[in-house]
Amino acid sequence: MEIILDPFNYVKDVLSSNVFDVVKEIKRESIDIGKCNTEVIKSFIEIPPREEFGDLAIPLPRIMRSCGINDMEGLAKGIISRLSSIKLLKRVNRANVYINTLLNESEYANVIKDTLRHLGNKYGIVKVSKPLRVVVEFVSANPIHPLHIGSGRNAALGDFIANLLESVGHVVERRYYVNDLGLQVAHLVYGYLILGKPKVPKGIKVDHFMGLLYAATSIILEIRKLKSKAEEAKKSLDYEEYSRIMTEISKLMSDLQSIRDKIPDITDKLIDEIMRRKDPEREVAELMRKYEEGDKEVVKNVREVVSLVLEGIKETLAKLNVKIDKWDWESDLIRKGLVKEILIKARNSHYFTLHKGAPALDFNKVVGLKELKRKLGIPEALDIPPLILARSDGTTLYTTRDIAYSIVKFREFNADKVINVIAIEQTLAQSQLKLALYILGYEKEAQNLIHYEYEMVNLPGMSMSSRRGKYVTVDEILDQLKIRVKEFAKERGTDIDDHEALKIARSAFKYMMLSTSPKKVITFDVEKALDISRNSGPYLQYTYARARSVLEKYGRPIEWDSVDVNSFNVGLRRRLLMLIGMFPSIIRYVSKELHSEDLISYLNSLADTFNSWYDTEPIIRESIGGVRNAKLMLTYAVKVILENGLRILGLDVLPRV
Repeated sequence: MEIILDPFNYVKDVLSSNVFDVVKEIKRESIDIGKCNTEVIKSFIEIPPREEFGDLAIPLPRIMRSCGINDMEGLAKGIISRLSSIKLLKRVNRANVYINTLLNESEYANVIKDTLRHLGNKYGIVKVSKPLRVVVEFVSANPIHPLHIGSGRNAALGDFIANLLESVGHVVERRYYVNDLGLQVAHLVYGYLILGKPKVPKGIKVDHFMGLLYAATSIILEIRKLKSKAEEAKKSLDYEEYSRIMTEISKLMSDLQSIRDKIPDITDKLIDEIMRRKDPEREVAELMRKYEEGDKEVVKNVREVVSLVLEGIKETLAKLNVKIDKWDWESDLIRKGLVKEILIKARNSHYFTLHKGAPALDFNKVVGLKELKRKLGIPEALDIPPLILARSDGTTLYTTRDIAYSIVKFREFNADKVINVIAIEQTLAQSQLKLALYILGYEKEAQNLIHYEYEMVNLPGMSMSSRRGKYVTVDEILDQLKIRVKEFAKERGTDIDDHEALKIARSAFKYMMLSTSPKKVITFDVEKALDISRNSGPYLQYTYARARSVLEKYGRPIEWDSVDVNSFNVGLRRRLLMLIGMFPSIIRYVSKELHSEDLISYLNSLADTFNSWYDTEPIIRESIGGVRNAKLMLTYAVKVILENGLRILGLDVLPRV
């Protein structure tokens, strides 16, 4: 028995091979076969926009352009003549510049039946022939506040990428980069220390408290600085500037009051402590310098604060069912001397320069920069300024440390590729990183470093800023979703415990984050996320549970030899069969492009078709044995596909919803 791992691709192989034979015959002497092989022809085959056109279409102009053929009539007649003899097809006809084909359902059903029977619950997951070692670095939110909704999108995307690559056979390591250096962490630690290491108030999650403390410290420091500038403007009689500064101070005071409403005693004490100090900004800078230099007491304090925040972040990731294999501390790169090595290498580079008095790499010195950008996947129109390597006080900058970290990720895991899931506003920094790696001699690393960029998440009527303490956390969203899940359950006359409610809630959350292209902004809608009627995580979970329930009620194995393959030529049965056959090709495509939205779109179509069919035809109660087994085959395939699809997306597979 021949097993076809990818039925849809199998059909394309059959078609493209025969079309290829026709092409060779028509242009036997002049065609360049190397530019028109089977894979090229196969890539041209399309799915028509409307079912009545057929199942697959061959565009004649594209073949002619690529293969050097001038005779469209001859090409069309030859293709129709040759494809008409293939038993997998029951209709081949020309429609203007297309050759449309209609599959023979019974032949196609045989292919799918044998594959399903052989692979069982592994159907659709075709393993790659050459597995790669891949690092996926994701989340990596600054350890100064809880995960907000934007970091939640990052978590969902990174989890999906890792699950997907593992499912097709790649070896994956999930890493989180703990940014414990820099001004933001210094602000949080400074506030924590001048308050004498305050205890977390009861009823507040540790990372939520630290986020409030960070925002309060940052705001008070900024108000202090602005007040000084306001006095200067007043003395110089620049009343316009004075008015502008006072307006800004007023906004900051409003933000600070919002924080004070949550932690009043802490905020008041923090205001007193910062305002009475002579030069708090110098103290913050000194804290940063000492930490980078490895001062034991400072290191102990910073690690203590960051670890508290990470404790809360890990709890949130556990709620999302997102795992991290390795937590990398940015400061370790300094301690191990890796950043120093990069700085030395950069200083000895032909591209080294001083930019505004600071050490830097000048990419304008790179010969063939335009071609190099194209090679590294950097937008050609992106203007790339010099990369500053260190501040005037000698402390290093984020991108400099990221050069060292990129090398670490490749070396420690012996990685073939590294995927950084980072927001789209980091495009410039990620481009500088790639260029720096390349010109410093790490060409392989630069070419195999992928910036998987994503856009922000909006909430209606809210502008977010972590420095102002204005954001919506993943914890809050999950809590809202859990409440609504329980309400829906009660409306349907059932009770659901917290654990099951969380599974549905986090799946609804992840679905919303994955159903839109990462390059598009998301506006998060709680009600839409939980819509069980269509296009949601719960909807896919519900459809899976429905298919599973049918099979459980039947309670016996499918009689594969008794499946009536001639019974698939009826409306929704046929459409469902065609969708089932496409699943391996969808996984193959998505695993190359990493497009979660395409997998979700396919699963939605499958679920819609199955539910429409389920509502119109009996399955278990079908009186004809062969037809009943055919229907059970469709139901089993839907169950397997949804189970595999949900797991790849990181959504929970639930026996009932």
